[in-house]
Amino acid sequence: MAQTGLLLITDITGYSKYVHQTELEHAQSSLTDLLHLLIDYTRSPLVLSKLEGDAVFAYAPSEGFLLGQTLVEMVESTYLAFRKALELMIRNTTCTCAACRSLKDLDLKFFVHYGSFTIQKLNEYRELLGNDVNMVHRLAKNHIREQTGFGAYAAYTRAVIEKMGLSGIAGSMISHRETFADVGEVQLCVQNMHDVWERRGNEVRITAEKNHLMGKLEFNFPYPPEVMWQYITAPEFRSVINGSDAQEFKDLSAGRAGIGSLYVCAHGKMQVLQPIMDWEPFEGYTTCDLIMGARLLHTIQVIPAGDGTNLRYSVGVLEISPVKFMALRLMVRGLFIYKKSMFAKLRQRIDQDVIERGAFIATENRISAQTVTDTVANHFSAGE
Repeated sequence: MAQTGLLLITDITGYSKYVHQTELEHAQSSLTDLLHLLIDYTRSPLVLSKLEGDAVFAYAPSEGFLLGQTLVEMVESTYLAFRKALELMIRNTTCTCAACRSLKDLDLKFFVHYGSFTIQKLNEYRELLGNDVNMVHRLAKNHIREQTGFGAYAAYTRAVIEKMGLSGIAGSMISHRETFADVGEVQLCVQNMHDVWERRGNEVRITAEKNHLMGKLEFNFPYPPEVMWQYITAPEFRSVINGSDAQEFKDLSAGRAGIGSLYVCAHGKMQVLQPIMDWEPFEGYTTCDLIMGARLLHTIQVIPAGDGTNLRYSVGVLEISPVKFMALRLMVRGLFIYKKSMFAKLRQRIDQDVIERGAFIATENRISAQTVTDTVANHFSAGE
């Protein structure tokens, strides 16, 4: 039975050249490690379909994402993890073989589409079939690098931009077109991933725990971190945490929420502005309140805990005198009592949403280590 959803290919750039021009043993080891990383970052609501030599092919049902921004953040987080791992490999090796010297030439590109497909289970893999599956694979043969100069990029089709509500975010991307004999013209929005690395690779985080911590609470949820990130950032569900009548984003940057944006909390006719001070997708974020003349920081961290998530809510304060700190601490004790009940309500709302909306939560990607090793070895033996 056909279904609709997101299609994503994550492809290692420079792989073929690396295979042809480097020593077998070290090259296979490095590429196996990088493929394991890409598998690890194929997280709910994404489901791993299969490995395709130097690429990971994944999909997500249409109900998988609450916010389109989360899809972009998932792509960016994968790229940041890949670059950090690559940099670590380069720094930690003293080997002078061609494979180790050529690690710097590897990079990453993403192809993202939305369409229909059918699924066939085949051993460890879920084989996807359909015209849209063929089309997203066509995108791997393109002229993006020649026309944009981007060495690493994410290419989003117009179909996924429209379906996921990404028009605002796409406004900061480069428009591009490709033409294929069997599918015709495909309109794309292309994001330069090197810009993402430059912007976020060395971010300094602002959290409550680093600024005069006043206390913290922890709550366990049976849903994976990537799912919980969507629930705690979506205004509809964040209003439960704050006990507000409604919430919305304001001052978005290039169509997306992040550092410098605001949560606007409506309590009756009163509106409370909460600037976002820190935003690290799938790890946590920090907002700020002005209370008693002091800037109070509220941090929610997303911490993996087995098959679920531990949410850690912390409160700290910026630049405050000892006397005012003690007065605020008394107020925060009352706040924590209130927040316990609010996080309990959040759990009820999420449980209800999972049932009523049919929120999709992917099962763990179970591709064996031996399969990854064999995939890389087969790629080398084929000389691809």
